[in-house]
Amino acid sequence: MLREKTFLSLRNLIYEASGLFFDQLNRQTFEQRLRLRVEALRFDSFERYYLYLRYADHDGEELQRAIDALAVHETYFFREKRALQAFGQEILPLLERSNSDLRALRIWSAGCSTGEEAYTLAMLVLESGLFVDWDVKIIGSDISPRVIAKATLGRYPRTAFRAMERRLRARYFKRQADGSWQVIPELRRMVTFNRVNLIAEGSDESLGDFDVIFCRNVLIYFDQRARQRAISTLHRALRDGGYLVLGAAESLMASDTPFKLVRLQNDFVYQK
Repeated sequence: MLREKTFLSLRNLIYEASGLFFDQLNRQTFEQRLRLRVEALRFDSFERYYLYLRYADHDGEELQRAIDALAVHETYFFREKRALQAFGQEILPLLERSNSDLRALRIWSAGCSTGEEAYTLAMLVLESGLFVDWDVKIIGSDISPRVIAKATLGRYPRTAFRAMERRLRARYFKRQADGSWQVIPELRRMVTFNRVNLIAEGSDESLGDFDVIFCRNVLIYFDQRARQRAISTLHRALRDGGYLVLGAAESLMASDTPFKLVRLQNDFVYQK
């Protein structure tokens, strides 16, 4: 059983490390997901697990496993198509014109989980036909090393393609003997994956300036303080005039933000 005092102690420890926030309404989910780690280490109580995290987890590996257990990683290719249509049909043509002198394009998929979004963006860049012989770099990032390893591998089950056209799967993936699908080298070379904690100080410094940042269905798991820190990270990482794309259920309306809301034909986005 997870006692109130231990819940608050564990929750606060997780929150300070990751920004993930669990209130009383989410307490059952918190307990169910974290129980897997308690049982894996054969502790007889959540209290002992908290003490281990607090005083004995010197390298932080178990804290990372706890965060990984609590985070939501479910995703698939071409998720939330309105935002992707805005990116492919409106934002990319604008960037092709504005970046024509540099012939370079930088995109960040923040909170990319197992990589489906980052590869989706790469496919849309290639399908546009606008950036032939350009220097195109796409960064996918997540707080979880486990999902970053899966993204780097680039091999996916059939269920990951449920919203994706078969012609695109046939073009950009190769079927494996076990029934999974492997990203082709051309697509894989466009995308680099890194572990990034959006609320950590200086987390964006090594990534560079971006023309577009996708950060969808990430901020909804933060409280206001963590959300503000993440928004500041995203703002610093964007070039002037760059675009920020959030999830359909997310908004910056309640946040202190220097972004301006831009209405495109397909969706609303934010611009620096």
